[in-house]
Amino acid sequence: MMAISTAVPVCAEDAQGQWSGAIGGELNVVLNVSKVDNGSWQATLASPSQGFSTKVEQFASDAAHLSFSIARLNASYKATWDEQAKAWTGSWTQGRTAPLNLQRATTASVARLQPRRPQEESIAATAPPYDSREVRFVSAGATLAGSLTLPKGPGPWPAVVLVHGSGPNTRDQDVFGHKIFLILADYLTKRGIAVLRYDKRGVGASTGDYASATTLDFADDAQAAVAFLRTRPEIKTRRIGMVGHSEGGLIAPMVAARDPQLGFVVMMAGPGVRGELLMVEQMALSAESAGIAADRVARQRKLYQALFAAIVAEPDAEQARRKATAILEQGERDAVMPSGVAAPMVKQFTSPWFRTFFTLEPGAALRALDQPVLVLNGELDRQVPSRLDLDAIRTALASNPHAVIKELPKLNHLFQTATTGAALEYAQIEETLAPSALALIGDWISGQVH
Repeated sequence: MMAISTAVPVCAEDAQGQWSGAIGGELNVVLNVSKVDNGSWQATLASPSQGFSTKVEQFASDAAHLSFSIARLNASYKATWDEQAKAWTGSWTQGRTAPLNLQRATTASVARLQPRRPQEESIAATAPPYDSREVRFVSAGATLAGSLTLPKGPGPWPAVVLVHGSGPNTRDQDVFGHKIFLILADYLTKRGIAVLRYDKRGVGASTGDYASATTLDFADDAQAAVAFLRTRPEIKTRRIGMVGHSEGGLIAPMVAARDPQLGFVVMMAGPGVRGELLMVEQMALSAESAGIAADRVARQRKLYQALFAAIVAEPDAEQARRKATAILEQGERDAVMPSGVAAPMVKQFTSPWFRTFFTLEPGAALRALDQPVLVLNGELDRQVPSRLDLDAIRTALASNPHAVIKELPKLNHLFQTATTGAALEYAQIEETLAPSALALIGDWISGQVH
């Protein structure tokens, strides 16, 4: 939308601050803009109803124009200043285009956009019937900080370590406005199971370098958490298991395969196929959820296949970046990808974490497991698709008589009761973890440890 001819342009500094609006009049977003000492812009975009916040790239603003892109969302925004409306009036493009007008926001107005979280509110309403202790343990030079919740009584108790999904997660695995591990730890501890959850290295109160860490490093951290529990007098050392969600569902079998004393494993939406293949499927499903036309999704799928294969095949990081850049820039020229996404996507997909994740084969660890395994996947999971991953996991665990594999109807990747399973729903859903999933996990673990 063009600014009206009588508009008086604002000065560039007016882009700084907090702005809010609704994409297509439906999805509320908050843009936070600031300037750093060298005069360059920094900005983040958040969706309170989705519990989502991300840095924006290629942010630009002058007296009358504002624009940015977000590679991970395949999204961009362009606007002009409307002095009469006191707003940036423009268009949000993410597969399709929708109006988005941004006006000044206040702390109070943003707070009103936050959705309720009944399960968390219930926990906060009363004193917990268990003890919670702040703990620290060391892994590869990093000091990891966490919470150990213990049932009331003399003990010792069976225990589980909770292993996060991907991303810079704290001990509560606070994603999309949901504290998933807080809910899970509370439920299991009330059922007589001690629970250790911790901040990832370089996140929260933990030391270490998150940016350079890979899944293999996080597996070492999970193993260190188990070793720490074995030193605690409150814990039954032969009744320790591991519950992993998403990437954690990849890590837990890796740890169990090299630690035969680990008692059991619960995989919540853990991958069953090679990381490279999983990411192709995940990106295609994300594009479909964003409303991108089927023919363009098919073209993007082919691009991602070529992109990830090139990154995996190239051992030299700089050469991998060059090849990825060439593929993505060609995708922009061919209108397969939105303009401006090449540079940030190259940075993302050639990072140490992705270069490692692409090559990991979950089946190797799964085939080595002798311990009892509970494998759960939501029917509506669009990040680790049930139809793809459960088939691979069934094959890998075929010789394990102690494996239980279940697809849970109407649940998404976070194990919420969902409508479509799209990530857009995660924060809009008030439920953090479906009671049916909690009961299934609690019952199965109780059967292993009591």
